[in-house]
Amino acid sequence: MKSNFIYVFLIALFFSEALSAQALTDDFFRNTGKINTVLAVVLILFTVLIVFLIRMDLRLKKLEKHQKDE
Repeated sequence: MKSNFIYVFLIALFFSEALSAQALTDDFFRNTGKINTVLAVVLILFTVLIVFLIRMDLRLKKLEKHQKDE
């Protein structure tokens, strides 16, 4: 029971440090005016990933249908 409390405490401590570090990077990007660039790049990456996955799914369905017909 006591070891579980220690693990929870260490995890909470780790996440609090990570959140404070992220706040510092957010402030840096906002102050330098680069937050919009970062958001645009992330949006482009997610869009490309989604398009890639959709096209891959369509190709797999086509191959499965072709294999099933044979």
